[in-house]
Amino acid sequence: MPATTDTPEPRPIGRSILLGVTIGVAVGATVYFLIAIPIYLVASFEANGMDRPIIRTGLLKVALPFGVLFGIGTGVASGRWLRRGGRWTVEDGGDRYTTR
Repeated sequence: MPATTDTPEPRPIGRSILLGVTIGVAVGATVYFLIAIPIYLVASFEANGMDRPIIRTGLLKVALPFGVLFGIGTGVASGRWLRRGGRWTVEDGGDRYTTR
């Protein structure tokens, strides 16, 4: 007699990809801005601040790659988690933050 497993059926792949991309873009933009805002602040104190190589290097070689890497990582992780049956709601259909 074959053994039965209670594995949930995978969610639709299109939905998982769409949510993964959305979450990845949001996290990537957030990480970029958290790194870039102090750099822009430092650049604004000087007359030719944006022309300095350290500012351009900080934006293009530090902030942008970190934002892209964190965005891709969280997008892939959340998309796979949702595809495998991850849930943002509890069993009664409500979310975790409403008062019961």
